[in-house]
This record gives sequence, C-alpha cells and structure tokens, in this order.
Amino acid sequence: MVLLDTSHASASMDEIQKDLSPLVKQLAPGKDDQGAQIPFMMAGDGIKHRNVVHQATSSLTGPIIVEDLVYENVDPEFSRIWPSEDLKFRRLVFQRTQGLVQSEALLMRDGSSHRTDVETERKKASSSSKSKRKGTQRRSDDSGNQLKVYHGYLASSYHMGIISGFTLISSYLESVASVGKSVKAVVIGLGAGLLPMFLHECMPFVGIEAVELDLTMLNLAEDYFGFTQDKSLKVHITDGIKFVREMKSSSATDEMSVVHGNEITSNNTRSCNGNCTASNARVDILIIDVDSPDSSSGMTCPAADFVEGSFLLTVKDALSEQGLFIVNLVSRSQATKDMVISRMKMVFNHLFCLQLEEDVNLVLFGLSSESCIKDNSFPEAAVQLGKLVKFQHLEISQSIMDAAKKIRCLK
Repeated sequence: MVLLDTSHASASMDEIQKDLSPLVKQLAPGKDDQGAQIPFMMAGDGIKHRNVVHQATSSLTGPIIVEDLVYENVDPEFSRIWPSEDLKFRRLVFQRTQGLVQSEALLMRDGSSHRTDVETERKKASSSSKSKRKGTQRRSDDSGNQLKVYHGYLASSYHMGIISGFTLISSYLESVASVGKSVKAVVIGLGAGLLPMFLHECMPFVGIEAVELDLTMLNLAEDYFGFTQDKSLKVHITDGIKFVREMKSSSATDEMSVVHGNEITSNNTRSCNGNCTASNARVDILIIDVDSPDSSSGMTCPAADFVEGSFLLTVKDALSEQGLFIVNLVSRSQATKDMVISRMKMVFNHLFCLQLEEDVNLVLFGLSSESCIKDNSFPEAAVQLGKLVKFQHLEISQSIMDAAKKIRCLK
C-alpha cells in the first residue's frame, strides 16, 4: 500500500506507476515474467482539484497545511442550498495525524454569502496591525471577488452533531436568553475557529471563550479562515486542562458572589503568553474538540488527559447546575470507546451519545443535572433550539433536528 500526500497532487497515475513498478518488481517472489505490467489499484479521496494555500510548521503541532479543494461530488445538502455554485472548500490539515482533517470550511464570494460575512471582513480590513502580518493573503482578501470562508454553515458533520446536543438543555438556554442574560460556553481547541465563529454568529446570546495551546493555530485561523475576536468571543492561549481547573477554582472561590450573566471578562489573547486565567462564572457549555498527538492512546481525538477520571470530575465541578459537557471522541477501537463511556458514566448523572454515520466520530454529552430531557421530547426540544438559533439556512435547522433524533441515552 502506498499513500500519497498533497505534494503528489500534480502527478498522473501513469507517472506514479512508472516510478513504483521497479520497486514493486523487486518484491515479486518469482522471476520477472518477461516484463509484464504490474497491475495497480487506486482508491481516490473524491477530490477533483486541490491547491495548497499555505504551509506552516509549529513546534507544538508539527507540519500544518491550509488547502483549497473542489470535490468530485458534494453532499446533496450543499447542492440544495447552492444549486448553481461550483463549491470550493478550505481545509486545515495536521500532517502528524494521517487521514484526519482538522477543520473544513465552505468558501463563498461576498455576493453569495450572508451580509455579516462582509461586515466581518470589513472589520478585519480596518485592523492595520493584523493586515500587515500576512501581506499576500490580506491583499487577496481586499478583492471584492475573492472567495472567503463562510461562517453561516458548518461543513463538518461532527460540528453539526455537537450543536444538536444543545437540544438537551434547550429549555435552559431559552430561559437564560429570554431574560437578556448570556450563556457561557468554553471551547477547548480552536482549530480554524469555525465552531466558535458559527456559534458567535448564530447564537448571539452565547458568550464564548476558546482555549488553544498553540498560538500558530490562532494566527492561521485569523489569516486564512476569517476568525475574529470581540467582547463576546475571546481566545486564551494556554493549556486547556489548566484553564478548566482554574475556572473550577475561581467559581468555587466566588460561589457566593453575584454572577452577571451578560458579562464575560477575559485577558487579551496576545498578552496572555500561557498565563491566562479563566473568568469566575460557572460554565454552561463546555466542549472538548482537540486532537491527540499520541496515537498510542487509541484515540485520534481527544488527547487522553481530557478523558481521565480526575479531569472529568473537575469538569463536573466547573459546570453550572444545568451545564452540558461535550466530547468529540474519534477512535477505531471499541474497547477505547467503551472505556471513555464507562468513565463518563461514573461522573455524570446523565450521558448521551451521537454516532455519526459513515464516520468514526462519536459525540458524547454529559449532564450533571438531576433531571434531563425525555426521549419523546427531543423533537420539541429541537424546535425550541431552532427558534433560539439564528440559522441562515433552513436546511441547517433541519439537519440539527435530524441529528437530534439520533441521540441516544447511555445513562
């Protein structure tokens, strides 16, 4: 078996066979059969065109690739929303994890996307300090015809699965939003910033704090995926486990103080240098969406430390009374999945899961509340969530409802 990476994108099948045939013939058990052609079987990845936009190397993450691509066939849902578009996607790929696409976004022109995308880009263009940092990329962004990342849609199915889990606390979300307060969400693992940006645009009543260990990731998110920060969306460059522990300690210390639901305070990302501290309010939604640098753990996502029993207990203490804990678990080992599920059952009062079709992603949802949603209430809860979230396309709302129907109770 020979695996080809992005550096082989321009090579034809004939060229590949010509290069490999002499090597393969050396492995033949018998004599060369008068120069007979060595048969090759090729399994494609469904990509019609690929263009490497940027390559970077981080001391923490290793080689990273940003690439634009066009698929041979796109999901029918995309075709329904944009029937006349020749759709292009932008991906963030960690080379240390073979076959794992860290983030994937839809690229759209200004005229095809929602108006808030244009406003976001104008805000970015007004920041001279950021625009100078990647001159070539910024100059291309200034063009009104240039494709830009569209934050009104999530291309990754597991991101949609994560949001479908919000139906488990949709009544609580509605009660907080109805009185003008803010739901506090923490996302461990920024990646390209697609999930935080989607939540920021579609759920304005949610204050989001993203935690990322690698500053390079924030730079890439801003330069190539349209990520921006404001008073409702902040990034901390620090260790995720340390952040949650400090958040738990802070909330315990200030347990008797009044928490202002519509105010989130945090340090500026670029001045943190790994010493960021969490704000003291308990968190309503905590999402773990990080990859694992150690394949020996049996998990591609998350790193093993994020599903250790001691950390899960810390998470439970950091959550609000109606808080929701979400883990994106990627593993091909059923034994590993069972181990993580067993640990979460020991900590959380209620546990739910969503197995994504044709995917190794298993999204787990932990609740620490005494009571929880009943199985027959999911459709109603999904409708309730749909009214809260400002989806830019009705198809997204339907996808969330469809995913919510597949959530099953484990405890």
